[in-house]
Amino acid sequence: VYIVGAKRTPFGAMGGRLKDHTPTQMAVVAGKAALVSAGVKPEDVDVCVGGIVNQVAAKDTPYCSRHVALHCGLSQKTPSLNVNRLCGSGFQAAVNGVQEILLGNAEIALTFGSENMSLSPFIVRGARFGVKFGLQPEMECSLLATLTDMYCKLPMAITAENLADKYKISRQDVDQFALRSQKRWTEANKAGRFKEEIVPVQVRVKGKDMLFDTDEHPRPDSTIETLAKLPALFKKDGTVTAGNASVGVTIFFEILIKACIVTGQNSSETKLHICRH
Repeated sequence: VYIVGAKRTPFGAMGGRLKDHTPTQMAVVAGKAALVSAGVKPEDVDVCVGGIVNQVAAKDTPYCSRHVALHCGLSQKTPSLNVNRLCGSGFQAAVNGVQEILLGNAEIALTFGSENMSLSPFIVRGARFGVKFGLQPEMECSLLATLTDMYCKLPMAITAENLADKYKISRQDVDQFALRSQKRWTEANKAGRFKEEIVPVQVRVKGKDMLFDTDEHPRPDSTIETLAKLPALFKKDGTVTAGNASVGVTIFFEILIKACIVTGQNSSETKLHICRH
């Protein structure tokens, strides 16, 4: 099984330039570009699988993979599937695509992961059947709820803190790792490493249309001193801060959209360029 095409949008910051774009819209941008880069005709795709965690981000998010398939030009007969493995949902979508191929159900699969935390709504539970007069309806943040495991009553960030305690990972260790990541992104960006994989997105900023083509969340000017000054967010004297947390752990950064074309066909027969296998 081979990956013959892969594209993504730029990473967007929480409340940033992509805040009003739905998971479906972003995945369509990446999906169309992946099809073009792979030289695959939409009608030749046999299955579409999308990884989405917060399926209340927009009205059509529960139908995300289906709508992505249709907007990308896939046949109405092409089956689609949403999967949720939390932060690994995009990877799981690719796994499902590979499984469909290995089972003989498909020869070409379009897979993607799409998320927009900025669109996570506040909700009121129980309002359908009325709220008693004089009682204040309780507002629930669907984003925080999504990032909390209600079985063990722990938010994801506390799991990170627990792991840091268990494996003796210090705040200094985490800050150093974060700084190295920032430096690597800066060097790669200056070298143009991301140009081939990123698909520019048209956005509206201050009443003007513009193309958004650069990751929004990195902080190239980060230093070990500035990182050390940031307070721990979830636990006193903890390790997780706004400067060293991963994209999937904090609510400050969002949107990883990646679309891949996976095929089980012989590349010499299809003449498709192989990206990965």
